[in-house]
Amino acid sequence: MIIISPAKNLNTNVESFIKSDFTNPVFLKKTKKLLGLLKNLNQIEIKDLMNISDNLAELNYGRLKVHSTEKAILKPAAFLFSGDTFNGLEIRTFDNESLNLAQSKLRILSGLYGLLKPLDQISPYRLEMGTSIKFILGEELSDFWKNDITKLINEELYKNKDKYLFNLASNEYFESIDKKKIKSRVINFDFKKIKNNNLSGIGMMIKKCRGSMAKFLITKKVNNLDRIRKFSEFGFIFYSYDESLSKFTFVKNDK
Repeated sequence: MIIISPAKNLNTNVESFIKSDFTNPVFLKKTKKLLGLLKNLNQIEIKDLMNISDNLAELNYGRLKVHSTEKAILKPAAFLFSGDTFNGLEIRTFDNESLNLAQSKLRILSGLYGLLKPLDQISPYRLEMGTSIKFILGEELSDFWKNDITKLINEELYKNKDKYLFNLASNEYFESIDKKKIKSRVINFDFKKIKNNNLSGIGMMIKKCRGSMAKFLITKKVNNLDRIRKFSEFGFIFYSYDESLSKFTFVKNDK
């Protein structure tokens, strides 16, 4: 099973889909609770809450007002989210077999929806998991979702007999999972560059690498740790596996 973070950038362009393949988010009741609280905020309060510009505040205030109405845009989650992780995932290149496997194995953590399958129909929104919403919710978003997300992930791991949970989410989103209660081995990933014989971070490029790794795990049907070492996108190659941290590191030479 694979988990990734969502994206702030959204692709709201009209696309053709076979609607019979669509699914609905599992935690819609809790999503409606959050929407009810957010819809009570005015545009200035939305701006302050989300720490965004006036233009983005206007856009997201408008999205909240029409969310869950007939005017709302609906798209499958993996096609609505844009940005680096989903550019790396390249969901539109998946054949039917890979798309079905993604629907079974890939999950997207979400501040508004909790946990999403790729073909879950959702509307455009912005609510990062780290948004400080305690003043209207009574608890932080990661705590609001933690028990439900952890329970559902465990149920799906058991159902699919998965030995591993491949964590390709950011730390902010991974906080919404109770790691001590996960009933499989969590495998982590890191991507670095080598410059002057030293390892250093790769900035925002890491998001695209996470998405590309998710694509690799799905399209190559990876079900054991040895095969992960063969990942080689964007010039990255296997560097090390830390048994104590259950973490793969891939590196790229920065010439």
